[in-house]
Amino acid sequence: MKKESIAYIFTFFLVLLAITFVVSYTDKAESLDNFQQVTIENGDSLWEIAERFQDKSNISRQDFVKWVQDNNNLHSTLVKPGDIVFVPIEKKHNVQLNQLASD
Repeated sequence: MKKESIAYIFTFFLVLLAITFVVSYTDKAESLDNFQQVTIENGDSLWEIAERFQDKSNISRQDFVKWVQDNNNLHSTLVKPGDIVFVPIEKKHNVQLNQLASD
């Protein structure tokens, strides 16, 4: 009987962990829908993008790059042309992204 109790407790915590993971993953995906997306062009870097958006964001360039890395699951600051990343600029700002693309 004691082994069954331990099995139930273990199962309960596994289910709780799974639910927590699903809720946190879903919440993050929904929250990114409120932010601008940028398509990386030739010559772009996260630091350059942070500089272009400096007047639209209220955070430092270093914090901007860190936010982009964390919220786009990037393990470095290297990005490739064609990559799409979310930036910490809310969509309500209506930024003209094609005007910000590098030549």
